[in-house]
Amino acid sequence: MKDRLLIGILLAAVALVYGNTLVNQFTMDDGLYIVGNPQVTEPSPQALFSPNQFSNVFRPVTFSTLALNWAVGGMEPLGYHLLNLLLHAGVSLLMYLLLQEIFGKSPQGNNVALVAALLFAVHPIHTEAVAAVVGRAEMLAAGFLMAAWILHLRDQEVPALFCFALALLSKESAVAFFPLVLLGDYATGRWKPRSRYAWIAGVTLLYLGLLWKIQGGRFGQARISLTDNPLASISAEWRILNALRVAWKYIGLHFYPAVLSCDYSFNQIPVYQDWRHTLPATLAAIVAIGAWMWAIRKRQTGLVLAGGIYLAGFATTANILVPTGTIMGERLAYLPSVGFCLFLALAWSWLQERQRVLAWGALAIVLAAFGARTVIRNRDWKDNLALYSAAVRAAPNTAKMHANLGGEFMARNQFDSARKEYQIALRINPDSPDTLASFGLLESWQGNLQSAGAMMEKALNMSGRDNPHYDSMAVGFAVILSRTNHVDGALELLNREIAESPGYARAWSSRALIQLKRHEFKSARADAEAALRLDPGDDQAQEVLRQVDSMPRAPLY
Repeated sequence: MKDRLLIGILLAAVALVYGNTLVNQFTMDDGLYIVGNPQVTEPSPQALFSPNQFSNVFRPVTFSTLALNWAVGGMEPLGYHLLNLLLHAGVSLLMYLLLQEIFGKSPQGNNVALVAALLFAVHPIHTEAVAAVVGRAEMLAAGFLMAAWILHLRDQEVPALFCFALALLSKESAVAFFPLVLLGDYATGRWKPRSRYAWIAGVTLLYLGLLWKIQGGRFGQARISLTDNPLASISAEWRILNALRVAWKYIGLHFYPAVLSCDYSFNQIPVYQDWRHTLPATLAAIVAIGAWMWAIRKRQTGLVLAGGIYLAGFATTANILVPTGTIMGERLAYLPSVGFCLFLALAWSWLQERQRVLAWGALAIVLAAFGARTVIRNRDWKDNLALYSAAVRAAPNTAKMHANLGGEFMARNQFDSARKEYQIALRINPDSPDTLASFGLLESWQGNLQSAGAMMEKALNMSGRDNPHYDSMAVGFAVILSRTNHVDGALELLNREIAESPGYARAWSSRALIQLKRHEFKSARADAEAALRLDPGDDQAQEVLRQVDSMPRAPLY
């Protein structure tokens, strides 16, 4: 088949299986990284080239594309999802072109490249990267990395370095480019001048040094919560051994992606500190790496590249080198799955040479099954209620998803359902301040102020200012104190909150409300006006001003 037809088939496959994402809303972290992120809503070079205030990640290219979406469509999700779909199509196409470049344009090389790219285009494990808007970082990093690799193979040195820099500024996982280039050139026997590798190594080291400085003398977050990644709180030895167990879970999902979840946090994947649970995965990993080393020794180009891409793709996210922000995430499998899909394509090519009809029939079945699963999975990302409901079915032991689902039920005034989910979340993780605070809010809404206050106080005492919800916890507890006739305690807490976080509008308007009730009208007005300067939509501040203005004025005589 001609290249144009093959490319058309590839792009049509992406459109077919991901077209239904275009009707989805923002979900999960989209609100945090888009709607509530000034790097996107109020972009500037200084803001974009600073670490994100919530997670400390440094991804100026990714946030620039989100800022462009915001400038064009604001809070309308369609444009964001459309760009994600186009990016996945572009990455799938670049994968096809890269494998063509490596294996040559022989019929066999073309078939391997096309089959691998088709499997990549429709694989269900990619739904989180494509259907979640903030999964865009994975696609940008993978796409620019493959573009850089193609340009490197074509001896376009400067454009290759430029694309590599864009990949690094999209997501830090692109540091895999340097070892992949070395491995690929070794496997194919097509070495480049040494200066070429020196330049790639130099850009890598320059980026790592810049990232270290920008992130405050560290890589990643200063504090990783037990909820998000239980591996971060144990010794390096046991962290690595448990990470190898998680690595096999990724492989299982690559082969059989029947049950998928947007979250695997505490306590969906138990953490063990004994050899009985960790030794089998460790021995299996040693065998797999040994087989890959054999392929390197024998210069089995396809197997070398498949294993190398898979391992390098996970290098920065597998909790082996350093602990990361999550114990497991399907979006993290986006770049590694290039290697997995190449491995499947090589196995298919071997079968095709021996049983042509069987090979093509098996391929059709696998593509249809993967595509159908992807279409179905995309609907889980319709909105947060659908997503969290799917997550608690797929990963019933994750406290975070039960708490998130409770929040969605609260927003819909389904209080009994919300209570049930919070109770499940706290049974799994009794020490989650965010869940305690949310449950406390529910209790306050239902008039159970004593239990609400106890939960809020415990949540606040367990949290620090590095918790993004600390401000709302503090104000929520202050409101409950004021409603239970502990006004002095409420004012003391609000005074401290305003002193430490003067940009949080709700603290000002809550203090204004207390001052209004104490007939301190001048102070109430000043605080309400301060709140509205920070947030013109603060309804509580607006109500305080309305009541202050409606007060009868004292006569002038």
